Amino acid sequence: MRSAWLIPAVLLGLGTGCDNTPPQGPDVPGLFVLGVDGVDPTIVRHMVDDGRLPAFQALIDDGTFQLLGSTTPPQSPVAWSSFITGMDPGGHGIYDFVHRDAGNYHPISSATPPPSTVEPAKTLEIAGLYIPISGGEIENNRGGTPFWDYLQAAGVDVEVYRIPGNYPTPTSDAKVLGGMGTVDMRGGYGTYTWYTDQPILDTSEIKGEVKLVTVQDNDLDGAPETVISTIEGPPDLFHLPPGQEPHDGDYLSARVTVTIDPESDVALVEVGDSKAVLVEGGWTPWLTVDFEALPAHAMDMTGAVRFYAKELRPGFQLYASPVQIWPEDPAQVISSPDDFATQIYDRIGGFYTQGLPEETNALKDKLFDDGDYLSQVALVQQETQGMIDMALENFERGDMSFVYMSDLDLQCHMLWRHKDPKFAFAGRHPAYEPALAEEYANAIFDIYEHVDRSIARVRAALPPDTVFIVMSDHGFGPQTRSFHLNAWLRDNGYLVMKEGKRTGFLLTGDVDWSKTRAYGMGFNGLYLNLQGREAQGIVTDDQAGPLARELARKLSGWIDPDNGQRGIYQVDLAKDVYSGGRVAEAPDLIIGYDIGYAASDETTLGEVTEGIIEDNTSRWSGNHLGAAPLFSGILLTDQKLATTGHDLTDLPVSILDHFGLPPGPGMVGQSIFDN
Repeated sequence: MRSAWLIPAVLLGLGTGCDNTPPQGPDVPGLFVLGVDGVDPTIVRHMVDDGRLPAFQALIDDGTFQLLGSTTPPQSPVAWSSFITGMDPGGHGIYDFVHRDAGNYHPISSATPPPSTVEPAKTLEIAGLYIPISGGEIENNRGGTPFWDYLQAAGVDVEVYRIPGNYPTPTSDAKVLGGMGTVDMRGGYGTYTWYTDQPILDTSEIKGEVKLVTVQDNDLDGAPETVISTIEGPPDLFHLPPGQEPHDGDYLSARVTVTIDPESDVALVEVGDSKAVLVEGGWTPWLTVDFEALPAHAMDMTGAVRFYAKELRPGFQLYASPVQIWPEDPAQVISSPDDFATQIYDRIGGFYTQGLPEETNALKDKLFDDGDYLSQVALVQQETQGMIDMALENFERGDMSFVYMSDLDLQCHMLWRHKDPKFAFAGRHPAYEPALAEEYANAIFDIYEHVDRSIARVRAALPPDTVFIVMSDHGFGPQTRSFHLNAWLRDNGYLVMKEGKRTGFLLTGDVDWSKTRAYGMGFNGLYLNLQGREAQGIVTDDQAGPLARELARKLSGWIDPDNGQRGIYQVDLAKDVYSGGRVAEAPDLIIGYDIGYAASDETTLGEVTEGIIEDNTSRWSGNHLGAAPLFSGILLTDQKLATTGHDLTDLPVSILDHFGLPPGPGMVGQSIFDN
């Protein structure tokens, strides 16, 4: 099932550029920030002590290394939104990867407002085509003003590469490429395609699209050599009635042909008008493909895809990446100004525009092994290094640049199961795979060393008086146990299923809302079924406070009955930890899980399971979606700082302070440069 919030209303964008010449910036040294998602301070300390991170060590010797407080909860979209705006979630309005639409209890992306609050698209039907004429525009749900807009207005040249949480792309004159949260051409967050001649009996849990193919003998020489199939691109919006979600068959498609060499493990891959030679175990370059949105090519949308040959013979297994918005000619706005993405393309070539580019889904689905996965990670790393090179080439004294590196976050999520890099005496992870662990036990350490080399390269290339900051949005830890919040709420009488039901989903009619007082949605959120707010709310305003405190008391310090360990470190009430104009949109309670524990995938999307707790046997084995005090990030700079105890909201204030600018309205942080 694909939710409507994944589908952009129209894959077109309006220009955001401005011809006005900015004023001259202040005469101060430049500032360069390297944002590395998921760097953990404990792991850094261990590896520095072992002499494995010389660039980290040099920065520590010359400047300052501190913990950097994350957000509540320490989730990437929440944390990066605070870094961007200088606000806590109560100000910017991003509380989780997944929010809920109070009008129907549906899970929705935090990146965009609830569909019920967006003006429906108006269309004109002509000859069976639905032509949009107004409404339906999707806006970024993040509130506040990004720090780069203040800098740009003050005449500071700003470049920001792959910043999370900047899609849909807000209008700005600063050069900003969005990252995490940017959709693929299908309108989702990464739907790969798997072509195979080996039937997969159960595809219900697979997050990609599986296409069963046959290797045919097209040249009639007795040796099968040709596979013919299709790949899906953007939704066929001009044939979809307004408000209807696309399902199978509702996407524009292009033909894919693979011709296998009769003597060697090599194939020719053709998609649209593009082609490339592919070696078994190898990747094609980016191949562009045009999708015909309107007849007679009146509107074509260009995407791009990379193929990976898992196996060409005797079996056939071919992977195709999610179709990317092609930066040379973006089908929708993914940067500000519009052509910044194209400028990056002109400098480094094609790159992943999808917000989470690493192919974690194929690894979770066990169609990739770790070697396949890391070969794809290397492609992402190469592209990131290209962006770093471009940022350094463009950087001059007085400029401000930010480059985001995804290197560690998703790799820690996926590879923690082999060997715990943080806790030396940790036992085997429930998802431990002996054969793979032997080969990939040190993979996370290797990626830290890759980041270390990047730090050294950046520092060596910067003008000598540049202020250099390396930071992360949160730390990391294991996830060995998964907690089913809605099952706990059911068993404790707060969530009531309809008669004859014990399991089910919040949004499919399985819950008796006339008796339900609370429900879980998202990775850390718990909502009261509040009267006048939720569609079928029953909890009155007078009851809400006592109920919230009761839930917090019962959940705080919850003990895992299977091992006697504490699974929940703390539970916060939104009104106690958030400030700003959007606190009312927050979950009523934020569950802060202890080390080793996290919400189950089922909880995140509103499922009610049979049991409350279980081992996490998923390859998604590392996590940081717990209590904020347990998952601090890092602050590392070549400056000697006199103050400590900083958090993410301090950094945008510090960036503005460096250029002589005051904090923007609503910013709550303090400058790290204050003496």
